[in-house]
Amino acid sequence: MNFLPRFRNCAVTIFFFGILSIIHSSCRKEAATFIFTELHSGISKDLRDIYFVNDSTGYACGGERYVEGNILKTTDRGNTWFSQGEHLGKALYKQDFYAADTGFTVGVDGKIYKTTNAGEYWSLYQSPRYQPLHDVLILTPQKAFCCGGDGYKTGYIYSTSDGGNHWQIDTFPQEFRSLFFTDELTGFVAGYGAIFKTTDGGAVWQLTTAKGDFFQSVVFTDPMTGYSAGYEGTIIKTEDGGNTWEMLRNGNNLLQDTWHLEQIVFRNATTGYVIGEKGCFLKTTDAGANWEHVANAPAIDLHGIFLTKDGGYLCGEGGSIYRFLE
Repeated sequence: MNFLPRFRNCAVTIFFFGILSIIHSSCRKEAATFIFTELHSGISKDLRDIYFVNDSTGYACGGERYVEGNILKTTDRGNTWFSQGEHLGKALYKQDFYAADTGFTVGVDGKIYKTTNAGEYWSLYQSPRYQPLHDVLILTPQKAFCCGGDGYKTGYIYSTSDGGNHWQIDTFPQEFRSLFFTDELTGFVAGYGAIFKTTDGGAVWQLTTAKGDFFQSVVFTDPMTGYSAGYEGTIIKTEDGGNTWEMLRNGNNLLQDTWHLEQIVFRNATTGYVIGEKGCFLKTTDAGANWEHVANAPAIDLHGIFLTKDGGYLCGEGGSIYRFLE
């Protein structure tokens, strides 16, 4: 009797179920649960960013791309929100505040708005480049940056040294989505397939080795250690000040969930969070080595996150705002 065919079939079966076991094990994720409270923004347009200037007072911005811009404000920890900037005609993507009464917000068609009276009035600077601006960062009362562009065609970094009265524009071959400075001289800008670094306050930007995704967000926990998250689900890390980057999460890995990531933030050197589409909410407690899924996160596209001492706030599609506690 020839046992060889039967042996081969048995070996193939064992191999097949072994592969399934590996895949199943690779797909399993540790899950966390937070306490979420839905807050009522009063609008139905997507909200892109949320920012608190103190424990009680915060702002959210968003809108419909070419139709309407929204700025919302709360003075009671998000329990109630009221509208500011009633006549803004284009969507807003990001905001930053230097003090409780002084901040910028940026958005579609190169629009930069500034307030010096806690949002009672927003003055407009219209860029001569009518391309979206996706991030803004204030370093000092006089110095600030914002960035944007159009896909793989053009990118822009704007800088002001007079509090936003005038802006200098640097042009690049790819769109940018996120800015982060570790001090007044050293900063990073992330975007379409690239992360750039400056060591002279934005006068010169040098290309780093980061690649492989449309990087949506960049953050540093100290001058040497930084992270970036990409649209296709990639998370990368540097431990040498941005000179080299290692892969923490491969967005092209077929053995894991596929998400479009939007923002990465860190609470301290080891604890960080990533948000994205379809309720994607990931947490790490070991500096990015492992990421657990927040199992009960709102099942919506999440665009913005802001951390507080015991939790934080989320904003996203359809005017959604949530407060969460860990």
